[in-house]
Amino acid sequence: MRQSISRTLIALTLFLGIFSQVNAQGYEQSAGVRLGTTSAVTYKKFIVPEESVEFMLSGRNEGAQFTIMFVKHRQMEFSFNENFYAYYGLGGHFGLERYDDLSKTIVPGDPFDTFITEDKSYFVMGADAIAGIEYRWLSVPVTIGFDLKPYFNYIGMRYIRGTFWDAAISFKYVF
Repeated sequence: MRQSISRTLIALTLFLGIFSQVNAQGYEQSAGVRLGTTSAVTYKKFIVPEESVEFMLSGRNEGAQFTIMFVKHRQMEFSFNENFYAYYGLGGHFGLERYDDLSKTIVPGDPFDTFITEDKSYFVMGADAIAGIEYRWLSVPVTIGFDLKPYFNYIGMRYIRGTFWDAAISFKYVF
């Protein structure tokens, strides 16, 4: 399995290097994968210089979600390299997730309380934020990033659940 993943990454890198021409100053759109706590397929489109809209289709808790985020990019001031960018943004998501629902059932005549666990799928929607660092390797043309994407879920419109440490690394093809 590990060999097939490395072969796929090598083939993808060669494909990206051969079939693309990129402006050295920046790029207009990119697509790729976000690998981490919440993995996703992503597409980013710049609407004005250094401001983009990013769409993600992800899987979380045995369900699927669609996320849209407005993201701002700022070049980081390093003397050794000008290809590092910080980015941050806000957005929202909606989709379905599966949760265990633990309920207590009282059976007459049973001296023990009985607990029943049921798997239920819920409609979820929520708010997302993102903050990260991206390296634009435009001669290949690829971007590599690391981010934190905290989110809050409104589960079935009855519960709120959030996660702060949704960290991931992303690889995107620039076109």
